[in-house]
Amino acid sequence: MKGVGASKPYDLHLTRGDEKLHVEVKGTTSDGSQIILTRAEVEWQRRFAPDNALVIVHSIELDRTVEPVVATGGVLPCTSPWAIEEETLTVISYIHRTGL
Repeated sequence: MKGVGASKPYDLHLTRGDEKLHVEVKGTTSDGSQIILTRAEVEWQRRFAPDNALVIVHSIELDRTVEPVVATGGVLPCTSPWAIEEETLTVISYIHRTGL
């Protein structure tokens, strides 16, 4: 296992023999029914499919009464292979070039 999030648009690169798995990991305090993905994350995961996975750690509880904040709990489902269908995506922002 190799953490690659600092240099790649996904978080983990797993290998076993000739097998490879490209993993995107998301953490949230919500129920995990929606997550935010960047354009690069979607494009790369589509390129890697079916050798890809989505791991969502959801329902995390945060204790903000201490410094640093402490995270506990969470549920960890994994989807692999991860097929990203157009109907599951919603555009939430655009960049507009003003010409100035």
